[in-house]
Amino acid sequence: MKIPDSIQGAWKYAERHKQKFISELKEVVSQPSISAQNVGLKECAELVRLKMSNLGIKTKLMPVSGAPDVVYGELDSSNDARTLVIYNHYDVQPAEPLSEWKSDPFKPEIRNGRIFGRGVGDDKGELVARFNAIESLLNKEGAIKPNLKWIVEGEEEVGSPHLHSFIQRNKSFLKGDGCLWEEGDRSALGTTEIELGVKGLLYVEFRVKVGEKDQHSMYGPIAPNPAWRLVNLLKTIKDENNRILIRGFNDRIAKPTPQERKFLEQNEFSTEKLRKALQIDYLLKGKDDVETVTKLLYSPSANIAGFGSGYLGQGAKTIVPKDAFVKMDFRLVERMRADDILAKLKRHLKIHGFDDVELIVHSKEDPAKTPVDSYIARTMINCVVMAEGKSPNVWPTMAGTGPLSLFTKTLELPTAMGLGVNYAGAGFHAPNEHIVLDYYHRGIKQLICLFSTF
Repeated sequence: MKIPDSIQGAWKYAERHKQKFISELKEVVSQPSISAQNVGLKECAELVRLKMSNLGIKTKLMPVSGAPDVVYGELDSSNDARTLVIYNHYDVQPAEPLSEWKSDPFKPEIRNGRIFGRGVGDDKGELVARFNAIESLLNKEGAIKPNLKWIVEGEEEVGSPHLHSFIQRNKSFLKGDGCLWEEGDRSALGTTEIELGVKGLLYVEFRVKVGEKDQHSMYGPIAPNPAWRLVNLLKTIKDENNRILIRGFNDRIAKPTPQERKFLEQNEFSTEKLRKALQIDYLLKGKDDVETVTKLLYSPSANIAGFGSGYLGQGAKTIVPKDAFVKMDFRLVERMRADDILAKLKRHLKIHGFDDVELIVHSKEDPAKTPVDSYIARTMINCVVMAEGKSPNVWPTMAGTGPLSLFTKTLELPTAMGLGVNYAGAGFHAPNEHIVLDYYHRGIKQLICLFSTF
């Protein structure tokens, strides 16, 4: 493949400035920005604004009522160029438990070819690598081909509760031809992964309260037990064969297309490695790689995330509890809609006589998917081949959830995740979060290609 001189020049610039780029990453990671604890968000937003502005990007802080500022930037290339929308976030997870970190989470440290620090992978490494790629191009007189519109929010790690309203209010100026999402991973073998979709999510809680205080269990023959009430409710939702029993739940499930199945069959995926990593050997036996990954990506689920009632301390305490709760998440696949599943769940409760149970909705996200033959997907695949000399793993969707439908549906932007700096063992949200320095620099090379060719 012929590599344009402008890209080769930017690659050489990035190679010569590796230490500078790592220093800039350390600077951003060193600024705490913990959304769950409201720590350092204002300072980090200003730091990100300054970094973007120094690149020549027209940048401003956009206030959001009840939330941290959104950093918004624009870089105009030409009137007839495509527009690439970029999404990142500057907030991070809490660092606790601090005792399990081998170094200060907000004083990044390099050990054995890895850089450690809270947020270095999720998402500050991705963000700063994009800065570095733009700098490399601009300093070698290379052109940023697309117009850029950049959104960097400050509450992704608490579920982006204000992003929906922000996008709705500002969608008139967020039009574009594609979106580069925040993430970018590599497989266990180091192969770049490109992901083109997410599952949806409905997260609910059921609550039952039968009295103002716990009762002695000698009253068990006559006292209603809220825990049993919820156990019986759960038995109506899913049976022992793992079948979801809500009427109409499975009506709108999209199966992989022939083109998507082709990618599933050629991608690197190991059931054996997943079995060992998850330590759930008994669940995966008898399934081959394609069968396992197809089930993982294309099957909805009804999961009990937490159940609480009565005495949970050491030893015995004989009571009938006064209340009980259970939390459930429903993962949804393409064509399913969170509001539709919620309506079917409410109908299910009424049909089975559980309409007295309190239902609390904690979050809703629709699934989202971008076609594998879209322009942004094809461009990103070509960028990986250009920078790495080999094709990436292309996943039509992923098993996790995010607010991707805001971009694919509300903004009508084909959206892709990839060309990043992370890998499967990076330890997101855990102590000793890190990235591999080699992957960081290779991610910058891929991003240089994207900003030169989109």
